[in-house]
Amino acid sequence: MLKILRGLGWTLMGLLVLAIVVWCASRMWPIPESRLQAQQRLETRLPAPGRNGYAQLWTLAVDGLDALQREQALAEDVRRWDAEPHGNNVTQPQHSSRPDALHPRASASCGPAAGGCLAQVRADPQRFAEAHAGHHALHARLEQLAEADNFVSPFQPKGEGILVPLPTYGLVVDATSARALAYIQGDVDGALRGSCLGLQLGRRLVPGGSSLVESIVGASLVQANAQLLADMLVELPADHPLPAECALAMQPMRADEQSLCRAMQGEYAMSRAAIETSSREFGGVLVLDRSSTLARVAGNLGWACGAAATAALEADRPLPVSAPPQRDFGCLSNIMGCVLTDIAAPAYPAYSSRTQDAAAMLRLLGAQRWLRQQADDPSDALQRLPAQFRSPVRAPQLSADGSRLQVPRRSPSRSAAESPWLSVPLQASPAAGATARD
Repeated sequence: MLKILRGLGWTLMGLLVLAIVVWCASRMWPIPESRLQAQQRLETRLPAPGRNGYAQLWTLAVDGLDALQREQALAEDVRRWDAEPHGNNVTQPQHSSRPDALHPRASASCGPAAGGCLAQVRADPQRFAEAHAGHHALHARLEQLAEADNFVSPFQPKGEGILVPLPTYGLVVDATSARALAYIQGDVDGALRGSCLGLQLGRRLVPGGSSLVESIVGASLVQANAQLLADMLVELPADHPLPAECALAMQPMRADEQSLCRAMQGEYAMSRAAIETSSREFGGVLVLDRSSTLARVAGNLGWACGAAATAALEADRPLPVSAPPQRDFGCLSNIMGCVLTDIAAPAYPAYSSRTQDAAAMLRLLGAQRWLRQQADDPSDALQRLPAQFRSPVRAPQLSADGSRLQVPRRSPSRSAAESPWLSVPLQASPAAGATARD
């Protein structure tokens, strides 16, 4: 019996030694060079020159504050965030808890993609008038936000709880239906001006924020306001003068304006904070390899940065989204890291084309205005469409009935009702009132 027990002991010890050897070998497993390069691109934070509008964005829900008071309110919330290890005391702007703070109203929304917003408002103007009651100052602040160059958050990510607090983004899209309401009420130029400023704000949010949320909100703003402008302009004379704010806002988006690089750098920073916190927990070091996990995260996110991404954006080709990192021998000692990165990987490709569709919508808006100013038939004029309004991959085409100009949608649909085409009208709807023409 003693010999048997001694044999079992040696066997268990041998297995333990083997496990330690395998674990150590797994920890020393080399990280692929492609992941290391992606990690370097994500850690080299892109600059955000110009004026930072984050204080105004952070305190958007509050009326009656001047610029200095908004900066002070943001600074106080940052101080509270830094002072609390888990950040649970700053889940939203402190001022947003005031009784007079504004909150998003569902009745003001035209839906996830704000499609057909002008028609929705025209069908039920009273609903939207009531939804926007008391929001005049909010809409003025949103127009001021469009003057900012970037929206870089001063909140540093934490590794647990709420990774980073976010502004009340529901209010950022509040003004879209308000501009449609202004249009049908006869304030045509005010509606056009506001929509162009909404376009401008979206264009600044896409590359100038600190996380993917800002970029997606920005892309949605560009797409919604471009659609609204197209729906309004088709009811106006082709040579109707545009407000000065539209000259810059309606220019085609450059590749750097569509880039998600800063956004993914922000996502990487949040992931790094969470990984570093987890690796310090008891037992975490045994199942979480910090370096390997960070490299796997970079493999999920690094496609947004670099020359290949820029070239794809310039040519309007799908971004070269990397396949999720494959399980390898290194995962034996990094079980938690591999599981977490596998879970997160599928979420990002769905967002990769949102900004490209926003840029395509803006090109369609420019093409619509150009086509309506041509004397010949749209099908003939379309052959001469200036290069700035087309892409090598998605050239605008007429719909089957010739009433709309369209290109294929690249991003996944957000609802069953969303068309596979991005399109703008070339003819006013018969149901459209004569408000804008009077």
